[in-house]
Amino acid sequence: MLKKQTLVDLFYKRTHELFSEYLSCYDTTLLYQKAAELNIDTKKHILIALITIRSQADLQLLNLHLHRLVSDIKSVFSSKAPVVYGFDTKVTIVFTLDPYEKHHAIIKQLEDLLSKWRYYNECHVKTGIGSRYSHFTQIGKSYSEAEKAVSYLLSQQQDGCMLYEEIGINRLFINQSKEEVKTFIDEVFLPLKNNHSNDEPLEQTLEAYFDNNRSASLTAKQLHIHVNTLYQRLKKIEGKMNISFTNSEHLLKVQLACYLKKFHYS
Repeated sequence: MLKKQTLVDLFYKRTHELFSEYLSCYDTTLLYQKAAELNIDTKKHILIALITIRSQADLQLLNLHLHRLVSDIKSVFSSKAPVVYGFDTKVTIVFTLDPYEKHHAIIKQLEDLLSKWRYYNECHVKTGIGSRYSHFTQIGKSYSEAEKAVSYLLSQQQDGCMLYEEIGINRLFINQSKEEVKTFIDEVFLPLKNNHSNDEPLEQTLEAYFDNNRSASLTAKQLHIHVNTLYQRLKKIEGKMNISFTNSEHLLKVQLACYLKKFHYS
């Protein structure tokens, strides 16, 4: 068993080296050659998935988990995943699809497989999936996106599967530390935290205003106040924050702070 596992490790190491060479290659002729070595059909569309595994188990057992997961993925997807290998605590998958073939069904299959696998093996699994591309030379782009999707899950301390295309505006903050994001939020809201009037919760008013897409009537209704009272508060907010809601740059900055506070620190 141990000898077989060592042989598989050597195969994974060689595949990892080949794939790394592919990712760092920019010569089209060489890319065709390396694609052939990796059994990638250059006429098909491509999609990259990266899976990271974390477990309380020792390294040898974790390695065994990795081998089993790769084996399960190969048995489910067979020819649709010409490249599947484990290296360190990560599984790399290259999916190839016919141009007319829907990729969401494959992603759903992968999610179902990982959900069951995570349950039975008691591991933390984070999966990032890059965008689908029509040309094999764009594998590097899909791979980079899959890495960013995994980074997003790590930053949110979440398990599960994340498609790069679904990260949305959060793509801008993947490489920002939580401390940097929190500092930005605190700096924006600081002028309102100095408000000592308990009957005028300006911070809450500002958040409600953007939650309701800057609709005065809906915001007033949510806060149970008269519209005129809302306008008075908004005027005070502008004064305290030294901004104008008619200035697009000010508006974007404050709206972004409200968004980050709600979805990253709520």
